[in-house]
Amino acid sequence: MKKIKDMWNKNRVLFVLAAIVIICFIIMLVVCVKYFVGNGNSNYGDRLDSISDIPLKDEDKNAIIAKFQENETVTNVEVRTQGKIIYIRATFENVTMEKAKEIANGTLSVIPEEYLTNYDIHYTLVSEGTENQEGFIVMGAKNIGESQLQIIWNNNTPITTEE
Repeated sequence: MKKIKDMWNKNRVLFVLAAIVIICFIIMLVVCVKYFVGNGNSNYGDRLDSISDIPLKDEDKNAIIAKFQENETVTNVEVRTQGKIIYIRATFENVTMEKAKEIANGTLSVIPEEYLTNYDIHYTLVSEGTENQEGFIVMGAKNIGESQLQIIWNNNTPITTEE
């Protein structure tokens, strides 16, 4: 017992520092395990819990595609969901950007209200350039919180460099 008491008296500072280092190491280990090792939850957390009650049905996807394809300038339409977003990508041929936006705006009328109030809707309209027509890629969105049936389009202004 005397040896332990002598060792404590001579190395008291080292023992205290070693105890502090061990405690800090244990705290860092606990924090790292909690932060980096997930508990099996989804990447989106609980934000998507309400979406499981309202999945996008195939017949609604087909209605959106059919509405686009009523116009002969539409060559391809893809509809997919990811999280709380419905992505709609439409490819056009020989059409102006304004006409393509008008066609896309018309599709909001066939999307059921349950999707409009629970999903963001993102549009990507693409047209390859031809000899007569300039090509474009324009993106637009209708957010969940908006009460108007209106798509907000990006600026799509080309960047010019000054010489």
